[in-house]
Amino acid sequence: MPSGVQPRKSILKPSSTAFKDASTPSTPSPEERNRQAALHHANLLQYRKDIEARNLSSTETLLDLPSSPSATSQQPSTADVQTVKDALQTFQPSDFDALVEERNIDHRCGYILCSQSKRRQDHGGKYRIVTGKRVRDFKVVNPKDLGRWCSDECGKMALYLKVQLTEEPAWTRDWQADKPLELYNEEERSAKSHDIGQSMSSVVVTAEEGRRENMQERMKDLAIERGDRTNIDRVATKVAIRVKENEHGGRRSPRPPSREDGEEWAIEGYVPKGRHGTKRLLEQQEEDVADILRTI
Repeated sequence: MPSGVQPRKSILKPSSTAFKDASTPSTPSPEERNRQAALHHANLLQYRKDIEARNLSSTETLLDLPSSPSATSQQPSTADVQTVKDALQTFQPSDFDALVEERNIDHRCGYILCSQSKRRQDHGGKYRIVTGKRVRDFKVVNPKDLGRWCSDECGKMALYLKVQLTEEPAWTRDWQADKPLELYNEEERSAKSHDIGQSMSSVVVTAEEGRRENMQERMKDLAIERGDRTNIDRVATKVAIRVKENEHGGRRSPRPPSREDGEEWAIEGYVPKGRHGTKRLLEQQEEDVADILRTI
């Protein structure tokens, strides 16, 4: 650069306020803060109304369960079970009590998956004593509580669902991330259904085998009537024959029967006691006979 020449300067001056505005957020005005707060509460109220509308629609749906006349509280349909689990996700215990009361007004059991009528209770007293086979079954209960269900088993299954519900409203929590609800003895019923399915499969296989054997017998009878030996040999059961030669020694020559000492006294092969012959005994007998002859 030639000496004496000054460097050129930009005519645009950097603005310090621009950098300051970019790094430091602007403080909202009081009017803006009030507007944001009002919008937040409006969205929360709208979400609460949506949850309450969902609960109302779910209550109407659960009042019509069970959907199948053949379904029972012990063996409910799979579709009804899934409907109950989905509908009760946003329920509170108070919503569940309202559902039970609505079913009782219709003279139905308070358990959602039961199609029976509720028990009739006479309201002669304020409390009632309930006994059972065991000592711990002794209870003092309100007759109104007994009249909510058709049986103690349905009451137990209904309360099992109620204790899984939370008191916190659904619009203040992430209810979609909650643990799915479970029915009373659900795992036991699933295992039992699996065992029944396996038993039915084995029955079907056994019936198929029996049908094939029956068909083979019919084909064999038909072949016999027609005189078709080819089909008879094809259908007939094969029998394995094993030939085994008896192992004996060489043939022995016959021997005459031998007479042992004392066998002359044998009676049909039996030798009386004391008659086993010895040489001395025979000699004594001969001497006795000779003495008798001499005396004569």
